[in-house]
Order: sequence, then structure tokens, then C-alpha cells
Amino acid sequence: MQKSLSIYQFKENETIASIGASSGVWEIWFASQVENLTFYLQDIDEQNCNEEEIAYGVKYYENLLQKPISGKFIPIIGTPHQTNLPSDTFDKVLIINSLHEFQFPLFILRDIQRILRKEGTLFIEEQLANFQGEIHEGCGKRLFTQHELIDLLQKSGFQLKETFPKHSNVWIFKF
Repeated sequence: MQKSLSIYQFKENETIASIGASSGVWEIWFASQVENLTFYLQDIDEQNCNEEEIAYGVKYYENLLQKPISGKFIPIIGTPHQTNLPSDTFDKVLIINSLHEFQFPLFILRDIQRILRKEGTLFIEEQLANFQGEIHEGCGKRLFTQHELIDLLQKSGFQLKETFPKHSNVWIFKF
């Protein structure tokens, strides 16, 4: 998580959307490292993306780190076609290890164009396929090759700014 934090370069008081965030485990930790971040935690899974699960995560990290977390966390339930997030709101949008799980990634990526502020940044952290058709061990969904991922984002109107290798064929893409 520390390497991701250094790449995302959060600044105090930023508003961030995390798409496919589940209960916000990563985002809560990020908020423990940078003051006053507001995270909209978006997912289609109401069982994990809800106030009770998020509060549990906040309490866990506060106990673990022995300090309060000043971040704000807002759960948002989307659909496979749209995020249901407010327009022109976010300094940064994150997709952490979930793009390969989206049923309709092109629809979601186009919706992200709507929710990002004009100078906003999209970060995608994703395990890449070693060969075309490779399946993700955890979820059983097909992984993207680097070429497929970049092509999909360009079709959605994003321009690749930078790439960062992380580990074990996990990369962070900045658009």
C-alpha cells in the first residue's frame, strides 16, 4: 500500500472516488496517512459497500495505528453501467484491482469522464495478464494485457500519462 500511496500523491482535503472499492480497506489506510481526505467508496455490492462495513474498517485501523482517522467515507452503490457518483467532483479516481471484474468497463470509464474534475487524474492499479486470456486466480475473471488496458482507456477518451511497475505483474497506470 505504501508504494501506491507514494504514486497517488494524495493532498490534504482532496475528494477521491474509488470505483469497485468494496468496504474501503485500502482507502481507509490511505486516509490514515493523509489528513482530511474525502473518499466516495463506490461498488455494486451492497453487502460490503455500506456504512457498517466501512465503520468497522475505520475502527480496525484506528486501533491498529493508535490514532484517529480524519478521513470521510461515503458509500455509493452503482450499477454495472454507471457509478452513480456526482458529476465534476473528484480530484482523483482510483480503480484498484477491479477493472477486470467490470461487466461493462467502457460504460464505467465513460462515466468516470463525467465525474472527474477538469484537471483530475484517473489511476488504475491492475494485475496484467502474462498471456492473452489469462484468468485472475482470485475471482476467475479474464485479465487485461497491457495493450488491451491502454487501448480500452484510449477508446474511453483517456490519455496515458505515466506507468509504474509495482510487483508481480501489477502496474499502476496514470491517465
